[in-house]
Amino acid sequence: MTNPMTITQTKAEYQTECLIEVVNNEWKVNAIENNRNSYTQFEYEVGRKYIKVWDYRIANGNRESTRSCFMFVDKNDGAVYKPASYKAPAKGIRFWIEQLLEYPEIVDRFGSFLYKR
Repeated sequence: MTNPMTITQTKAEYQTECLIEVVNNEWKVNAIENNRNSYTQFEYEVGRKYIKVWDYRIANGNRESTRSCFMFVDKNDGAVYKPASYKAPAKGIRFWIEQLLEYPEIVDRFGSFLYKR
């Protein structure tokens, strides 16, 4: 169960947190059920304008030291962007965080859903 939204948290941040929880749980269960010892997980950081979602690998129960920028979410309106770099998003909205939360199966570990527009 997710934590209730805090007063300082924006709607987009809360929805991003919920999406990450759903996706992380799904990918971990999928790896266990398929006897794989590695899988991808997400975490996020809140910046001035964007929520930056990072991905990293878990291998043999240990977190790898590297991570990469997976996507950006606008804190104000929930627009989702693919990364141009780890510092900034590319131009053009790819999804809305509400869409991804409603259909989390769209999110794949490679981020290909961000490039299909």
